[in-house]
Amino acid sequence: MSNENATIRERALLHLSRFPNMTPKELFNVPFDLTQDGIASVLGISRAHASLELKKLKELGKIDDWQAHIKGSGTKRKAYYLLPEGAAEAELLWKRFEASGITVETLLDMKRCDPGIMWDSLSAKDKETFGLACVFRVPIPRKTLPDTNTGVIPIDFYGMTTISDDVRNKYLSLADPEKAKVWHSRAADWWMDNGDDDQERLYHLVMAGRNTEACKLTLRRSEEFLENPNEDLLATVKEMAVIPKYTEPIYNIRAKIALECADVADALACADVLADFMTNDADLIRAEAYMLSGDAGKGFSLASSMFEKDPSSRSALIAAKCLFRMKKYDEASAFLGRSCEVLSNNNDATSIDDILMLRAGIAYDRGKTDEALSYLSKAKKVSRKDRTKERIDALTKNIKNGKHVSFD
Repeated sequence: MSNENATIRERALLHLSRFPNMTPKELFNVPFDLTQDGIASVLGISRAHASLELKKLKELGKIDDWQAHIKGSGTKRKAYYLLPEGAAEAELLWKRFEASGITVETLLDMKRCDPGIMWDSLSAKDKETFGLACVFRVPIPRKTLPDTNTGVIPIDFYGMTTISDDVRNKYLSLADPEKAKVWHSRAADWWMDNGDDDQERLYHLVMAGRNTEACKLTLRRSEEFLENPNEDLLATVKEMAVIPKYTEPIYNIRAKIALECADVADALACADVLADFMTNDADLIRAEAYMLSGDAGKGFSLASSMFEKDPSSRSALIAAKCLFRMKKYDEASAFLGRSCEVLSNNNDATSIDDILMLRAGIAYDRGKTDEALSYLSKAKKVSRKDRTKERIDALTKNIKNGKHVSFD
């Protein structure tokens, strides 16, 4: 048995040795860590695996169990403790690892240990499992990852991994970048087979350098991504190495996400790229970016000019938004009417929630509170964007409570 590694059995004994005062004499307030589920969580193994290991230790006369009230639950469950032979072995293990320069806590809880020491203490095989666990940014079932003989992958009561961003980033910083790409690639495949979170899958595809697949996923799920844009999604798309043939559609999507996240600089950068494609997209993105940066007049000038050249619902809506910010409500309403007209002619309803939101803003600024609330209610019914619905709820609540709100 090497000094660098600790088996599941050894770590179980070391863990139980941390509770020397917990014996069958204690019937109340026994820590959850001494239950089968608690031990499995600490050791980073499945409940079934923990049950098997505990059964073996009991048969060897190293441990025993008793029924006790578990702290925080109020119910009685089986708890485990060390018998004299087990306590003696645990003491020898403590001395062995400390003599080797390995802090026992590094073998029992990754959140408490020094990353460098912990990483060095892992076997080559377990570094693969540990690294894979760390690239996942959200909890996943521990049972979907290989078991480890060294190191700890913390899990919660339900068997889901619980690795904080701070911890995962520390450990990933110690890994070989090419290895990390492999782990991200495996994570991307996991999301395709086991999950329905396309944003997480996209993140892993980008981090794995699988750029063609990342571009295709972005285009295939563009409607879904644009319904709920967020800063994390924008950061992922920024990181993507765009395949040349997908440049125009990808930068169009990225620009829309950037505008929703109020990242004016990135939206303008996208517009510069799109200008080479000789479409209206670049100028419409610039118009909205100017408005967001505080120059509504410049934004209106560009959007209205685009509408005169090539009438579209989008250009009319951007012009209306600019006029609203300039407090030119009658003119804004007129452009909203033009936007609705284009949508009706094209049998398109994609921007109806934005139009209704702007009508609500105009009504509110004119002191027509009931009318504003009516428009907000209609906007929520037709909107498909979670962020928009959340904003509508917040605006509605504040208006009803008599608080001043801003629709900018």
